[in-house]
Amino acid sequence: MSEVIVLEGDPYARGLAQARACPELADAVRRAIRSRLAEVPCASPASREFLAAQRAWTERHAPEAMAEVAGIAEGFGLDPAEVFAHLHANILADLAAATAVADGCSAFACDGVVAKNRDVRAELAPLQRLFVLRDPAWGGRSVLALGSLGAPGAWSSGMNSDGLALADTQIPTADHGPGMLRYVLMNRLLASCSRVAEALGAIAALPHAGGGALVLADATGASAAVELRHRRVDVEQAAWVARTNHYTAAADRLPPVPHSQARLAVLRALVAAGAPPETILAHRGPGEALCRPAGDAAPTISGAIWDTRALAARIAFGPPGTAPWREFRLLDGEWRETHA
Repeated sequence: MSEVIVLEGDPYARGLAQARACPELADAVRRAIRSRLAEVPCASPASREFLAAQRAWTERHAPEAMAEVAGIAEGFGLDPAEVFAHLHANILADLAAATAVADGCSAFACDGVVAKNRDVRAELAPLQRLFVLRDPAWGGRSVLALGSLGAPGAWSSGMNSDGLALADTQIPTADHGPGMLRYVLMNRLLASCSRVAEALGAIAALPHAGGGALVLADATGASAAVELRHRRVDVEQAAWVARTNHYTAAADRLPPVPHSQARLAVLRALVAAGAPPETILAHRGPGEALCRPAGDAAPTISGAIWDTRALAARIAFGPPGTAPWREFRLLDGEWRETHA
């Protein structure tokens, strides 16, 4: 089994290629998607209304996302509506104020580096993969992204061959509406932008479905954090930025993940002190753990460190501090694992 999969071609072809690369995991992908959908009120009037409006918006303004969803669905034997709803599962939970199973995650950007601990339901760990993404429409640009089978490539974090890196965190919000879904946004930014300033311009030009935050960095050393809601977008540009699972610019009517504020305090202290990214992501105390334990509702299933200047990534395919770090670099136009 390889944790690295190359997905090439247009969005439909890249979606279809996931299942072709891992046919033995088709049942697991179907179970993960359907079990998550069973947790949220997909059939409620509010969910139906939102999904219909969101699908119409996405078909018009992000057809590449719909094509990738169609490819994923065909490959894994799912209805495209199931895949589309699954990508919006956190929003559907927010609409019902049922956010107890929301994902976690801690992320920061500093001095050209983006780093993130991925805290999600444990069932996603076997489906986690590092994707190399290429599309003829990208003019030679390629993307290295950490995500999961059954979802668009950059479903957690990634970096492109120009040195733009980003990562997301999940934040519950009562402010949702038709617009760009965060996961679709992440893939679009990596496919089309080279610098943080360019990405911020693209974000400002769009309405957003709402929910979550992004941290971004590029090879010039620029860093930014963006908090996304449907009716407001808040941007912080600083020497370094950090986010967990609550809004810092203005509180929301929905409560955040209970330990989010304590984790952010720990994360900010470690970044401000200049601790190495590997040390930060492996932090289990004192204070609130950034690397969440196996028994947590959303344990840490990976750590990722994206170095935009070196065009290199260090990935722990498991909890940082326990799983070994593996390095991947862009060498002669190809993303390759490097060995000492």
